[in-house]
Amino acid sequence: MSARVLLIAAAGLLFAAGCANRCDYAQTKCQYECNRNYRICQLHGNEEYYCRNEIGNCTVACQGARSTCHSWMYY
Repeated sequence: MSARVLLIAAAGLLFAAGCANRCDYAQTKCQYECNRNYRICQLHGNEEYYCRNEIGNCTVACQGARSTCHSWMYY
């Protein structure tokens, strides 16, 4: 393989790793917001079942967003 091909391959790997890091960051941020909203739900005196249902819905939404995360979404 030529040096140019190796350089292009390395650049592609770095680009893919950057996308994964951005997607992981978005997932972490989403989970943080779910947990924050859960604590706020509890502070407002809502029933435990209601708050758990809300965090469950939020977590599912985070997982859905993570599964569709692509690098083109960030540029």
